[in-house]
Parts: sequence; structure tokens; C-alpha cells
Amino acid sequence: MKNKNIFLASLASSTLLSSAALAVDLRAQAEIEGGFFSGGSDVSGGFFLPFVLDSGNAIFIDTHGTIANGSVRQGSIGAGYRFRANEQWVVGAYGYYDYLKSDYGNSFSQLSFGVEALNGDLEMRSNFYLPLTGAKALSAFNAAYVRDHVLVFQEGKERARRGLDAEIGGRLPVFDEGSNVQLKVFGGSYWYGGRNLGDMFGAKLRAELTFADLPGLSEGSTVSLGVTGTYDNQDKLKGAVMARLRIPFGATGSTSDAFDPMTQRVERATRIRTQAGTTGDIEAAQLAASGRDAGRVVTVSSASGNASDINALIGSAGADALILADGDLGLDRTLALGNGQTFLGGGGVIAVRGARSGATASFVNQGAATTITGYNPAQDVIAMASASTVSSLSIRGGLAGISATNAANVIVDNVDISATNHDGIRFTRVNGALVQNSRIHDLFICENNTSCEFSISNPNKAPYAAISSVGGRNITVRDTTIDRVTYGVFASGEFRKISRTEHELVSSTENVTLDNVNVGNSRREGVLLVAGNGVRLDRVTVDNSKQDRDMDLVVLQGTSNVAINDMRLSGGINGLMLVASPNLNVQTTNVNVKRLEVDRTLKAGIFFNPVSGISLEDVTVTNAGTYGAHIYGDPYGFLGGPVSNVVLKNMSVDKAGIAGLHFSGPAEDINGSVTVTNTPTDCVLDTGWSPGTITQSAGSVLTVNGTPLDQGNAAARCR
Repeated sequence: MKNKNIFLASLASSTLLSSAALAVDLRAQAEIEGGFFSGGSDVSGGFFLPFVLDSGNAIFIDTHGTIANGSVRQGSIGAGYRFRANEQWVVGAYGYYDYLKSDYGNSFSQLSFGVEALNGDLEMRSNFYLPLTGAKALSAFNAAYVRDHVLVFQEGKERARRGLDAEIGGRLPVFDEGSNVQLKVFGGSYWYGGRNLGDMFGAKLRAELTFADLPGLSEGSTVSLGVTGTYDNQDKLKGAVMARLRIPFGATGSTSDAFDPMTQRVERATRIRTQAGTTGDIEAAQLAASGRDAGRVVTVSSASGNASDINALIGSAGADALILADGDLGLDRTLALGNGQTFLGGGGVIAVRGARSGATASFVNQGAATTITGYNPAQDVIAMASASTVSSLSIRGGLAGISATNAANVIVDNVDISATNHDGIRFTRVNGALVQNSRIHDLFICENNTSCEFSISNPNKAPYAAISSVGGRNITVRDTTIDRVTYGVFASGEFRKISRTEHELVSSTENVTLDNVNVGNSRREGVLLVAGNGVRLDRVTVDNSKQDRDMDLVVLQGTSNVAINDMRLSGGINGLMLVASPNLNVQTTNVNVKRLEVDRTLKAGIFFNPVSGISLEDVTVTNAGTYGAHIYGDPYGFLGGPVSNVVLKNMSVDKAGIAGLHFSGPAEDINGSVTVTNTPTDCVLDTGWSPGTITQSAGSVLTVNGTPLDQGNAAARCR
């Protein structure tokens, strides 16, 4: 903050020191300057305060402040000594402290020193600039690139540059020697250097036309007009024009020459020269997604040979290699990634982090866009290993587009998969998987119920799924679209068969997250979760409304500890189905739903099939073919017993085909409030082989259209 006020300090200093200046022969000078330069404009002001010594020589204090482009502020304060070497020459030396707030908002300071030799016709000077401020980080210039087959990172920096300049020039004899008008021309050169910067060498040419003692101005005032041109090996050709007014103040002394060298302004670069660019130290690169150091970089293309040749090349690159694809590839067998390897299609972008600095940048594969076609329908196209990544490509054909077995921490990013012979992505016993920014579409559509319908007699299988995960943990799918497939997302625990009718859960599927996932036109379930624990479904949409034949939309079977937020379901048989699975020895419980919309189902909007510990809040069911909710309890106990401990808070049913609620079998402790509109009846009690009953404990209250519903009035209200 102190540095930023140098311009104000210069104003204050003139007030404090002007009284001393008035008492001497040499008068203080106030200066105002404005100009235009390549890339902007500036306005500046300052004060030059000389003091004559007994020897006749002088010391001076010089202050200067500038505002450039409306925001860039700079300031200087310095002192110098001038003495008359003889009757013609004045020699001086000076030093300054400079401050700059750059275009990027960074603050820099420097010391500068200079020497000068002046007379009426000839001037010579040289300046040296020494930065005091270190480099400032500029993330916009961070870069990652390949050097010697290794991915490296270099941080963006803004640096103040040390430098030298010198010029020589003087008055042209265009006007008489005693004239109040002078034209001066100067030529010079400059050099600037800095850490991780190439040297800048340049030449400078400037001309200045000065008028003294113009009418209306005080004696000794000058008006100068100038033009400057520079050329160097980095900035190339640049130019500037300026206009300057210098006004002496105080009593006129014996020396009142407006062109006296003793009071001439100091010519120097008042603005600190900075350079913004990729100038940090080169450091090892880490892949931001995995946190692993990037290994060897290899490029594969159609010229790399067949799948065996490419696998050999990838294998020789070693762990954590970065494989850059260039153009399309056709494979007759699976492309196998090693541990930590990243396969990046042409045009793809990955985030990179500096291993030392921790700063980030994006690396772009400059190769052509990549489509990998698997010609063998019995083999997967790409097989992933632990900590591997597949990004930015299209996959066609093969058995599964991408597979991983007994792996951990795999990433699938920005991948388009279609036309596979089986699954789009298949994970088996994978611990840690992320699928994001991807599209899976137009896979094989299975119409055969015997072959393709999920069955508790074979719970490890839901064939032809866009994404299939069996026995997996920590699986996340986000920002992904699935369309025209048999199953959308299938995630199941892994089971072992122990008898003809029973299976033992070997490992549940745990910590499954779907976030902003859209499933459309799935022949069977859009989302099917079996034996899951710790599930989060945020912003999930399943829309099968354009299909004549499909199944339930979202099914939780034997799945517990579930949070569902902002789900939208349309079409299908039943919208949200909550199912117990006693044959698999797993239960569906502790399911919490907030903001659910279900529309145009063939049957019920929500189906409860013996479950407990379910809470739904802010639920809207419209245009259900039969019921808003079908509550089916098991009166005999072998399917799981009654539906119990269910909360229906702020649930509305509109335009259901038969009733708002349907009770079949026993229901216990159903709480909440349900509004039913434009529907034949509020509720229906099954009177067949599984008659509906409603048993409410003390404190359990279910209201339908504002009136409590229980066993005592159900027969009269539910028809």
C-alpha cells in the first residue's frame, strides 16, 4: 500500500520542499505529461526539486507518478548530483526507487542508477535497472509439454527484468542557438535479461520538439512534443507519442534559462520492464486426476502396426506412461493398458500439475481425433489396469468398449462408446472408478426375456448394459448420457451360489454415485442396483416415454443407505421400484428421496415391495397408468413381510388411471401427507389373495387429501 502511494507522495513532497527551492537560484519544476504508446495510453506528473550547493553544483530530488490504461500505476522517487565540469558540460549521477502495479495486478519494485553528461548541444546518458521483487505466479501462462519423450510442467510467471540502456543525441541546428525552440534527436540501444528469459536487445530512436516561454505561461516554462520508435528481437516494432508541460515555480533567480542542463529532466525508463510468460523452472509433471508422476510419452497411430505391435509399444513404455493417439485405430484384439498409464485421444485435454509447485495446466494432444474400432466381437476393445485413464476418444465394436477387472482407481473421461457386442463399460471387482463427460449409445438391444432379463437366480448378470459394475466399490458416474441401450447402469454386489434357490453375497457394491446422468430409451431398467450399500443418485433422469416396450425405470433391490435428490422419471412400467430380495439375503432400507418427479408410467409411479425405512419428500406423480404408489406387503412372510416405516411427505398424485394409493398385503406405520387430484379415487384396498391392511402405531399418521387414512376408515374411503 505504501508503494502504491508514491504518486501522492510526490505531490506532498513538493509542498514540503518548495519553500527551500524558492530561496535558491535554480527553480523547482512541476511536470505533466500525457501520451499514447503501442497498446495504451498514460498520464503522469512529477516534481523536480534542485538545491544549489556552495560550490555552485546542485543536488536534486525527483518524484514521478503515472497512471496507464486507467489502472496500471507506477511511481518513482530519486535523488541525484549534478556538477559543472567546465563551462560547457554538466555531469550527473542519480539513483531511483521505482514501483509498478502491472497489467496483471502484480506489484514490483526496483532500484535504478544512471550517469549523464549534458551540454547545450549534446547529451549522453546510461541507466542500469535492478529489480528488487521476485517473480509472481501467473496461472494463465502455465504450460505442460513433451520434452525428450517426457511430459514436463513449467509455471507461468511475471518477472521484473534487469536491464541497461544508453543513448546519445542533441540539438539539431534547425533553429538559432538562442531561440526559444529546440529540436533534439537521440539514438540509443537497450538490453533486458532475466531468469529463464531470452535476452532482449533493441534500438531506440526518439525526437523531441520543445517550445520555451510560450505566451500565457510563466517564465521558463516549456512545452515539448515527442515521438519515439523502438525495435527489438522480442517486442519488434513499437512506437509512442507524447506531450509534456514543465512549469517552474517560485521567484525568478539569476538563472532562468529554460534549457539549463542543471534543471533538465532525467531521461530514463520510469516504468519497470516486466515479462509475462512461461518462465518458471521446468519440473516433473503429475497427472492431476490420479496424482501420479507422468512417465514416458509414446505416440500410437495406424502406422504403429496391429494390436500386438501397439501393445508391445505400450508395454515397453512402462508404468504411468502417457500414450498419445494420433488418428483412427483398428484392432483385432484388446488394447491392454498398464498400471498408471493414460491413453489420450487426438485433440484430448488432460489436467497436469507441477510436482514441485503444485500449479496446474492443461496438456493438449495435438494428434488427429481418434476412433478405435474393435473388429473382434469376442474381445473387449480396451482393458484398463489400476490407476489407468482413458480419455477423449470414440470406441466402436468389440465385446465391451472398455473393461477393467480386479483394478483400482480407473478413470474414463470424455469417451463416446457405441455398437459394442455386449456392454459399453464393464467393471468387475473394481475399487475406485470414475466415468465422466461421456456418451454411451446405440448398443445391442436384447428383446429376449429369457436371455436378458435380470434374475435372482443369476444376480451377477444384467447383460448388454451401458455401464455394468459387479462387486465394485467407490464407483462414480457423472455428467454422462446413455441412450438406446438394453440396460442403462447396472451395479450389483458379487454373489456365490450356495443352493438351487439361494446365493451368498461375497461383496456388496458400495459407495455408488450417479450425478447428472441421463438415460433414455433403455429397453430394460435405466438404473438397476442390487445389493448396494451407500448409494447417491443426484440429478438422475430416465426417460423411456418414447418406447412402447420397456421395464421399470429405477430399481433398488436389496440396496440400503440410499440418498436420491432431484430425480426425473418418465415412461416405463413402474417409475421407482423398491424391492426386497430375501433369496439374496439382502434388504432395501434407509432410502431417502427428495424431489422426485414421475410421469406417464404404464403402471405405478412408485412401487414398494416389502421394504422398510423409506422416506420420500416433495414427490410428484402425474399420469400414472394405474396408481401413484403401489404399496405391496407380504402377508405370508417369505417375501419379506409388511411394508413398514414409510414416510410420504408432501406427495402429490395427479391424473392416475385408477387411484392415488394402492394397498396390497400388510402395511405398517405409513406417515406423511398425500394429495390426490383428477383421479377416480384416493386409494384402493386389494381384496384378493393378498388383502390390503393399514396398521398404524401410536404417532403414525397418513393423511390423504387432508384426512387421516387408517384401517378404521380405509374400507369406506378406498374403493
